[in-house]
Parts: sequence; structure tokens; C-alpha cells
Amino acid sequence: MNPLIVKAVVIAIMVLSYGFSLLVSLLNITHRRPGIDASLADFVDAEKYQRLLSYNNEKSRLALWEGLASFAVLLVFLLLDGPGRLDSALANLLPYQKLRAILFFGILALASGMASLPFSLYHDFSLEARYGFNTKTLGIYISDTIKGMILGALFGGGILYLLLLCIDVFGAQFWFIFAIILFVITLAVSSLYTTLILPLFNKLTPLEDGELKTAIQALAEKTSFPLSGIYVMNASKRSKKSNAFFSGLGRFKKIVLFDTLIEKHPVDEIVAVLAHEVGHYKKHHVPYSSLLSALSIFVTMAVFSLLVHSRSLSLAFGAADTQVHINLLAFFLLYEPLSLLMNIGTNIISRRFEYQADAYAGQAASAESASRALKRLFADNLSDLYPHPLYVFVNYSHPPLLARLGALKSKSQNKK
Repeated sequence: MNPLIVKAVVIAIMVLSYGFSLLVSLLNITHRRPGIDASLADFVDAEKYQRLLSYNNEKSRLALWEGLASFAVLLVFLLLDGPGRLDSALANLLPYQKLRAILFFGILALASGMASLPFSLYHDFSLEARYGFNTKTLGIYISDTIKGMILGALFGGGILYLLLLCIDVFGAQFWFIFAIILFVITLAVSSLYTTLILPLFNKLTPLEDGELKTAIQALAEKTSFPLSGIYVMNASKRSKKSNAFFSGLGRFKKIVLFDTLIEKHPVDEIVAVLAHEVGHYKKHHVPYSSLLSALSIFVTMAVFSLLVHSRSLSLAFGAADTQVHINLLAFFLLYEPLSLLMNIGTNIISRRFEYQADAYAGQAASAESASRALKRLFADNLSDLYPHPLYVFVNYSHPPLLARLGALKSKSQNKK
């Protein structure tokens, strides 16, 4: 196929995908927000609600401008045959193809990070600071950024090298072998996240003996939840927002509480939050999510295998001949519509899981405590109360607050 036509098709798909995302974001920004719901009156007064509206509006607009800037830079890069030009420059320095491919994507990642840096700094030290969330210092920000870059280089570079190696060794069957490897790596990272990765950024300390620990242990015993440890994370070092999660598989399973959550919530609400997480475990959401992840990985790699050696795709973006890493970059752009559909499907399933976990929390703890915990988390984090339905459908992995509260209330009444 003519490289110019291929290039036009890729860019057209990229423009249409971005245009749809932009439309959804604009609908959400301009969506009319009614007054605060009466059920939240004890947690959000009129002044705080106005702060909430302002915060979400500013955050959405910042994300929109950052997305627009990234899209414009990428579009110019592609139109000027940037991928081919960069690869040609690297070829003069590094004849070894695998190392050149890693450096190719490393440069692109670094350029992308530099382009987003002003937006990230503004987000943390202006937007989040003005609304009372940011607590990180510039030193912490720089340290986190450097650590993130190193981890990204190690994991990203390592995975890319394995992909290129599989292509060379296994030929046409590379996609299947690499998909298995990538899925195993994903499971390993999930299992060891709180043990190896999280401590690089945050300090985890065992929860001290007391009422909260006793209540959590009672919940774990009541629900037969296999618990290897309860830890408190110093989240307040970076933000005042609250959360909790459990991480790991098998004997690596740990509950992690943000110190801000312990500070702001009474014991019964924290137990309800953790009961929600236990609900994910009891309803087998973790293995189901792993299967969805595996399906996504295998479909993605199967589609990539159709384009991996496309000469016209490489020529379309300025390469002198077939270059797998340039085809990989072009594939990510071509794959965007299918990726969007897969993400929408995953989000639909995820929202269903959240309703189920909420219902479990209402039974294992109490519907009243679970509702109050959701309301307090919403109010403290200034979450959007009335997102546009299409924005929720496309982007939300969790249902909006009022939908979750309504479902909890309905389950509680049916139980009675």
C-alpha cells in the first residue's frame, strides 16, 4: 500500500479518536451541575460545594489543555516524519537494533515527560495546593519523578527487549509467547507491589494495636479473609486525600490504609471501606480482572502480529526500511479505537464489581457505615457529584457517588 495513504489513515484514526475523547471531556465540563443532594447535607455545605464545583472544573480544564498540547506535539512529530528521522539519527550511533529500539522509545518517553512537566507542576503546586490537597515538597516531587523514570526505563526497556527477542526467536508465533510472558510479569508485579515498589515512594508501617486493628482482624476472621498484614502508608507526605486498598496474591496479600483515612474516619467507616475491598476478594473479582487483563493482552498482541513486519507502515513515518519499533509506535495509534472499546467494556464490568463490593460491605459491616464512608471520602476529596453520563460510560471504573448510595440503600431495604 502507498505509504502516504497509510500515513493518512493512521493520522485520520488518531484525529478521530482524540476528537471523540475531546467531545466527551467537553460534554463533562459544560454539563450542568444541580445543587447539592440533600443526602450529603451533613458533609457538604453550600460553600464547600462551590469549592467542589470549582476544583473539578479547573482539574478538567487542565487535563483538557494538557491533552490538547500532547496531541498537537504528536501530530506535528508524525507529519514531519519524526519517527523515521529519529531512528535514522540513532542508527548512526547504535547499529544494534534492539538497543536502538529501546533508546528510541526512551527518548519519546522523556520528551513526553518534559512536555507534560509544566502541567504536572501546575497541577500539584498550584491547583492541588490552592484546594488544600498537596503536601509534597519540590524535593519529593523531583525524587518521585526520578524514581518513576528509572522504574519506567527498567520495566519498559526490559519488556520491549523481551518483545523484540520473542519476534526474533519465535517468528510468527511471537505474539502468543510474549503475551504469556507479559501476563506473568503483570501478575508478579501485582503480587509484589507493596513489597518491592510501593516502599520506594512511601513508608509502610504495621498498624499499631488498638481498636482499629482489633476491628479489622475481627472483619478478616468473620469473612475468612486471608490477611498477611495491615499497614499504614504515610500518604499525607504527598496529599491530604484518603484511600485504602489491598494488594498482592496468596501470602503476599496486605491491607494498606492511608494515614489520612485513619485521621478523618471513625473506626466503623474504615471497617466498611475495608469490607468493600474484602468484597472484591470474596466475589472473585481479582481473578476475573486478571482474566480480562489476559484477554486484553492476547488480543492486543494478536493484532500487533498482523502489522509487525509491515514495510509500508514503517515507510509511512519516514523509515528507510522495515523497523519493528516504528511499526509498534504506529500500531499504538491505529489500535486506539479498539483499545477505547475494550476499556469501555472493562469499565462496565468494573462498575458492576464495585456495586457488588458495596453490597458485600453493607452486609459484612453495615450499609449505614458504608454510606457514610463514601460520603465522607467524596466530600474530603472534592469528587465530582454529577459527571456527564457519557463521560461516566467511557471513563469511570467506579460508579458515581449518588448511584452507589442509591444501590446501597436499595440493597439495605430489600434485606429488611
